Amino acid sequence: MTSGDTNDKTVDLLSKNNYFGMSKHQITIVQQGKGVPALFDNDAHIALDPDDVYDIQMKPHGHGDIHALFHSHGVAKSWLASGTKWTVFFQDTNGLAFHTLALSLGVSSKLGLIMNSITCPRKAKQAIGAITKLTKGDRQRTINVEYNQLDPLLRASGSDGDVNDETGFSPFPGNINQLLFRMDAYVEVLERTKGVMPEFVNPKYRDADKMVFKKPTRLECMMQDFPVVLEGSEAEKVGFTSLASEMCFSPVKNATSDGVALQSSGTHPGVAATGEADQSGATRRLLRSIGCDIAEGEKVKFSGIEVVSGPDCVFKPSFAACSIEYKKKFPNPSAIKVSGRSSLVLIGEGLIVESLDLDGALIIECEEGATGVIRNLSVQNKGWIKVSDEESSNEIIKMRGYHINKLETRKIVFKKDGSIEGDYSPEARDEDAVGEKSLAIAPTEEQDRDIVAPASVEVKEDQPQSKCVDQDSAPVPLPILTEQTKVIETNPPVAESEQVSDLSKPASSEAKEKDSLCGGACIIM
Repeated sequence: MTSGDTNDKTVDLLSKNNYFGMSKHQITIVQQGKGVPALFDNDAHIALDPDDVYDIQMKPHGHGDIHALFHSHGVAKSWLASGTKWTVFFQDTNGLAFHTLALSLGVSSKLGLIMNSITCPRKAKQAIGAITKLTKGDRQRTINVEYNQLDPLLRASGSDGDVNDETGFSPFPGNINQLLFRMDAYVEVLERTKGVMPEFVNPKYRDADKMVFKKPTRLECMMQDFPVVLEGSEAEKVGFTSLASEMCFSPVKNATSDGVALQSSGTHPGVAATGEADQSGATRRLLRSIGCDIAEGEKVKFSGIEVVSGPDCVFKPSFAACSIEYKKKFPNPSAIKVSGRSSLVLIGEGLIVESLDLDGALIIECEEGATGVIRNLSVQNKGWIKVSDEESSNEIIKMRGYHINKLETRKIVFKKDGSIEGDYSPEARDEDAVGEKSLAIAPTEEQDRDIVAPASVEVKEDQPQSKCVDQDSAPVPLPILTEQTKVIETNPPVAESEQVSDLSKPASSEAKEKDSLCGGACIIM
């Protein structure tokens, strides 16, 4: 979903990057309208455009519009008709969202959920919405409550408010706006409601009496308020899945200066540098979980933001998309060793890494249709280093605070015809692979970083329960994660239109069910 301000830039970004490996026909774009009139006081007087007194000031209506757009453009119905069973909504500021796709699909399927919210632990009064179970009479509803409303709501119900329990966190997990919907039930609700979400107003006041707005506000709606429109037994099929934030939540939404202040106060800064660092951090954790020896790099600062320097581990989805695939791709994990200063890029479905000792930079690619095994490979070279760069003409580099200086890189390519580029043979130990055998790559300011695909795991049958706001209950138990034996396909074709930028026509689809559990679609907000 785009807006008038972001649509053309989004289409241009997709086109310039060849749709990031997807087919053009897998992408459907729906665009919000101009917005709603801005209001400048408690009596809801409409604000005029400051640049044109004969025009009305407009403001965005909120991401809750996605449901109405999905209904009016026929996208949801089309995806369901094509065999799509699940749709996940995520916001493009959170790159770690993909790690939780397989897990959330497994939870939703096992528990029969219509809507599943991915959450992470939150501190009491932290500025993030909370998942709660609201009770009124004999009715219950699992739903997000905004952080500025949660504490007053709890106090009004007779509790001490939003306070940390013995775990050091609030009993109410934080909503990260990653939502999974079961398509048959979702479409049924859209047909009944037209996708219209409840509206609210959230003005920021200048005075203690709350009479003067700091700036005009507007009516808005949120996609996570979907449970409000559910009826009867539908409301019982709403749940949440809670994970460690380092595996599911690293938003890139703050200016660097704001991030510095947040980090100094002990809060995640939510900036570009941490967004990239946390991607590699999540991959390192997955590798260590299966027994690989992955060192931790030193802490460094760029533009005042502290991050772990490495190692940078970037795996294309073609290499490994789920945690169960990590064990298949690294069948002897104790023989995998990566130093803290290293950079490792792995590409290709047919690639297996049996044993590797890396201290430097290594790219291994296996062409589509080819197979390759890395065995007894030892690589030591100058590698890649991050260089502070706060004045770059490249907006992305400047925002991140550094560029990559690729001093020396070893590259191995397994070709479809059976040949190998990069002077490597898997038959014997690569005794000569150190230093002089490394393939030198010219230093560059750019570095293409790949989003790590989702990890596939399973929860025990104990269903996590949220805490009622009108009664006491035990602290929320987190799901116990184990391996899931079934790999879930999360990226089948989902929809096509005549042009990716054609926003007026309902989307049709060529989606095919590729798994008995999931044929899914992703919604970028």
